[in-house]
Amino acid sequence: MTSPLALAPLSPGWCIAPPLVFALAATGMMASGANTPAFIAINQWTSALPDGVWAGVTDTASVLSAGALLALCLNSAPRAVVTAVLAWPAGIVLVRGLKALIDAPRPQEVLPADALHQIGVTLSGYSFPSGHTATAFTLIAALILSTPACRRALPAVLLLLAGTLIALSRIAVGAHWPGDVLAGAAAGWLCAVVGVMLAQHWPLWASRRAMIALSVAGIAVCLARVFVVTGYPQAQTWATALGLAGLVAAGVSLKRTVASPA
Repeated sequence: MTSPLALAPLSPGWCIAPPLVFALAATGMMASGANTPAFIAINQWTSALPDGVWAGVTDTASVLSAGALLALCLNSAPRAVVTAVLAWPAGIVLVRGLKALIDAPRPQEVLPADALHQIGVTLSGYSFPSGHTATAFTLIAALILSTPACRRALPAVLLLLAGTLIALSRIAVGAHWPGDVLAGAAAGWLCAVVGVMLAQHWPLWASRRAMIALSVAGIAVCLARVFVVTGYPQAQTWATALGLAGLVAAGVSLKRTVASPA
């Protein structure tokens, strides 16, 4: 089974520039003492939109929702799916390692209740970096780095805007500081670069057996996305719809792969 997409060589500019910019911005935000005032300003500004909007946006980058998004890409961008899956172990090590090492307090722990607008679950500790933002930018970078069409101006801008919205949502729900989401974006992009390099050695999108396994995994994740209750109740309808859409896509991928020549 071969991918309908041409293989995309690694570009140093696409690989290095974005995470470097995000990391420098995170460093500047924290070193300058702007983290708290920037959080308060963004959190108050975003509260103008309904809570359900931000709950839906932020839940899109949860683990199960990210899995459903990957299932949606199985048919159109299998190489990007493989890249993101291979990047996942690096993300767990890097993001969870930094969280455990730094164990920074959340805005909900530091600021008085009347100084922030909170949506959904109350979190404590392990604020740096933002895991949701890292997940979002891993998927976005996997698409951009693995799919030539996604490096065109409009698709790349749209993908980066989607990542920006998810990063803002983590501030909007009161879960993360601006420095956290910038660091999360840098970490996610770097993990995608690792995924791209691994995918060059293991082109699993060209393996019938691997694509069957990914399709079956996609079905399982999407079923979980439909039935598992989210930590953001306002987003449950969106999460269910995303799971159902991913379930259909994964089913189509499985059917096509099984029917293809071995």
